[in-house]
Amino acid sequence: MNHYTFETWDVFTDRRFAGNPLAVVMNAEGLDTDDMHRLAREFNLSESTFVLPPDDPANTALVRIFTPAYELPFAGHPTVGTAIAIARSRNLKGVLRLELAAGVFPVKVELDGEAAYAQFENPNLPAEHGAAPAAELIEAALTLPRGAVDRAGRRPRRIGAGVDFIYACASLEAVRGAKLNSAAWEKLDLDRVVGVLLYAEGGESAEAAYHVRMFAPDAGVSEDPATGSAAAAFPGQIALSQKLADGVHRWIVEQGFEMGRPALIEVELEVKESAVSAVRIGGRAVPVSTGQIFV
Repeated sequence: MNHYTFETWDVFTDRRFAGNPLAVVMNAEGLDTDDMHRLAREFNLSESTFVLPPDDPANTALVRIFTPAYELPFAGHPTVGTAIAIARSRNLKGVLRLELAAGVFPVKVELDGEAAYAQFENPNLPAEHGAAPAAELIEAALTLPRGAVDRAGRRPRRIGAGVDFIYACASLEAVRGAKLNSAAWEKLDLDRVVGVLLYAEGGESAEAAYHVRMFAPDAGVSEDPATGSAAAAFPGQIALSQKLADGVHRWIVEQGFEMGRPALIEVELEVKESAVSAVRIGGRAVPVSTGQIFV
């Protein structure tokens, strides 16, 4: 019987028991893919990560990311939380380079107090990948009134920046009232799509530009408290919905409020010639627990 050290962190928040919880298994050498699947199911969080030596010694670590259902090539709150956990455990400063299945992600880490900060740049720019389900199917899957989902400029789209999501816009009231309908969800027939991000302009917090909820039952996550990978592709939806001025834009995306786990995700994007040319995702994280797990 082998044992491995793990930590849990709450990510995209500066206080415990908010944001999105994450399990990080440090020094995961010796674990195979099946082991990682089993441990992710045991932790039963939206994601768990496993830290391994990098393939390229110029990088900091190789990180594998699992939901309870499957492995992901990239996810946002695991990238932020794992970078902070590595930096703290190894006393590292500045920019870490994490090898993920979706590419090498530079992550700037600031260990300023208990609620450390990290910001990663996504090497994958947001792009539309095929057709989205019809608005009425999304409304049924999320128990929304017919006509609640925008069918015009902000119509549903399938956008990805490492992993794909369906984006759908509704009023703030509709977003707050959404509820997953499992039978209707199956009719969405999502293939290689993590989930549906439902969004509205504004939010609970004064600084929020958008209020979002993300539903992903196929990933074993009925609703996610904070989804950095969806925030990373979100500028693609906005850029296709309205003209963005060239320059740097900064948004606060809030999530998790309906779950009692409020989270704030910082989105920074650069626009050149009306196209998104860079996306960076940032946020804070706080340690919650540490222990050993036996395999």
